[in-house]
Amino acid sequence: MENSIHFPQPVVASLYNGYARSVFSEAMRLLVSGKYLSAEERGILALVIEKGKLNPDFFRKSFIIYLSEGILMGKDVERTSQIKRQLFFELAVRLLMLGIEDQVAYGSSSPIFSIGLNAAVPSAFGAISRKGDEYVFLQGEEKACMLMRNGACAITPDIDVLEQDNNPFNVNNDHPGEKFVSYDLGGIQKEKWVAQFRAAYALIKEKMPDIYEDIYYFLDAVVPHGCQAGRQLSSSYTKSPGILYLSYTDEDITQAEAVIHEVHHTIFNIISWKYPLYGNDDSLKYYSAYRPDARHIRGCFLGLHAFVAVQNFYRKLAEADDNHKFVEKFLFFYLKNQRVIEVIKRHAKLTGEGELLFRDILTRYSADVPFFARICRVHPSLSSKAEKDTEAHFEEAKKNNKVLLY
Repeated sequence: MENSIHFPQPVVASLYNGYARSVFSEAMRLLVSGKYLSAEERGILALVIEKGKLNPDFFRKSFIIYLSEGILMGKDVERTSQIKRQLFFELAVRLLMLGIEDQVAYGSSSPIFSIGLNAAVPSAFGAISRKGDEYVFLQGEEKACMLMRNGACAITPDIDVLEQDNNPFNVNNDHPGEKFVSYDLGGIQKEKWVAQFRAAYALIKEKMPDIYEDIYYFLDAVVPHGCQAGRQLSSSYTKSPGILYLSYTDEDITQAEAVIHEVHHTIFNIISWKYPLYGNDDSLKYYSAYRPDARHIRGCFLGLHAFVAVQNFYRKLAEADDNHKFVEKFLFFYLKNQRVIEVIKRHAKLTGEGELLFRDILTRYSADVPFFARICRVHPSLSSKAEKDTEAHFEEAKKNNKVLLY
């Protein structure tokens, strides 16, 4: 199948690196042109420009991207100054973490949280050095404190459950009618959050190793986002790829589904940063089988890209274990994806690159056609119910959405 995929992981990874470098460069041009950099910050920038390019993944960290975007979109001088301070502190830590430098002159007059280390520096300091796994924060010649990367909150060697959230884009409400809280343990012990994410990643790695490889590359941070029985409130941001907001769930499988879904939004957003994918008017709304409300073509396309991956995931689970719950989930997504595919075929004005991405999605969707046919033979009552539920959703959408275009 890989030979027929036009946007395989190495291609999208290259786009991701290009996006990260582009956003950082634009933010630096803004700061340099406005003469907003201190001597220390100019020194760090010179190191990053000279040596950071030796590591193609240097800028591909969620905090570098979203802090850079925060500078570009900042309207408040004081807030922008805070974001700049955090960004240069993280750049100093990253230079040390990658072994590019042994010591970097950068200080803070007050305690500061390191997103890279996922730990708080409790005291003032004027420079940072690294000795093995230890990061030494110096005040003059004296050690102010020593820290190690927070292993207790590490899901994998490169993905953390963040102890704090410094993303300037997390204030938007992605779930209408519900208050967004950027960091919320929801009464669950932090250790249980970490354990669930680790279990979800292990499940993805075991069942869908190809998807795991994508997730591993396109994700580096997760923020706890509360807990509501029977619900998974997940979100991600176009301007801050690499970081997800996920709620605690009753089952590891549900958590794995949310991770797969949200990371595929990041992949879609990275591709669409580089290439226009469609030419439809975003004010026009179309039927979306995933939601009660109508969506523009981008929303349908974005949803399909994520939910076909989720469909593939449940097919793998159902193949390994003929559990009715897995079968029902597979049927649910397969049939809904089928509806959205028809909407895109009929109404989307796809560009050349949009057509290629749509073909990728169809390739992955079609891989499940034989399994769907078998399920319909083996579980006719389940498939019949799924068909009726899918049709009922469409009829309800027609009643409730006056602006709906089919």
